Amino acid sequence: MNDSDKSSSATRGAIRAVAEEMYAENGIDGVTTRALAERAGVNMAAVNYHYGNKDNLTMAVFRDVAHRTVQRRLKNLARIDATAQAEGREPTLPEIVEAFVDAYVNEDTPRTGVLLAHLVLQHRVRPSAWTRAIVREELDDFAITYMGFMRRAAPHLTEPEIHWRYHLMVGAVMMSLSDQARDGRMANLSKGLVHPEDRREFKDQLVAFLVDSLGHRRAPGGG
Repeated sequence: MNDSDKSSSATRGAIRAVAEEMYAENGIDGVTTRALAERAGVNMAAVNYHYGNKDNLTMAVFRDVAHRTVQRRLKNLARIDATAQAEGREPTLPEIVEAFVDAYVNEDTPRTGVLLAHLVLQHRVRPSAWTRAIVREELDDFAITYMGFMRRAAPHLTEPEIHWRYHLMVGAVMMSLSDQARDGRMANLSKGLVHPEDRREFKDQLVAFLVDSLGHRRAPGGG
């Protein structure tokens, strides 16, 4: 690679890194090409030269986010499975739920979790060609794999219930993540009893809630 190619690659990487930062801070719709170019120290023509348009840049950023989070989850599930096999048991509900939540709430890659949430929310609220492509190509296979672990950890659930609970889990995570601010509604209503900005507490409470939602079959006709 000659100096010109190295410079071009560095510029492309810088634009992408800044886009990831800004999307995490402001959401997908809260970032303009002009603002992105200014922070990256390039002109708008450079963004268009390297990515064609903002949609292509956005897709590149979030495809990478989706891929990274899937690899993290698969690694965690493989570890859980290996431990369970060594101990002669099936994976437990707390183990597999924690592996799901960990992609969104963790200490070592917090920005990636925020970006994953932005992607999923964007696809649920305002799906587009690029969100559909990323979900289909990066996330759908993982969802099927994950539901396989749910079946093993919750054999009391029927096949339709597995699918229902998986999608409801996603919804619970999305709604919870939208209220993590120190001055958010959860904190205000509790008058300081809970601290949603505390990532450890937030994760523990979310995992506990989701485990409870998977742990028992509802009696027919029950409330």
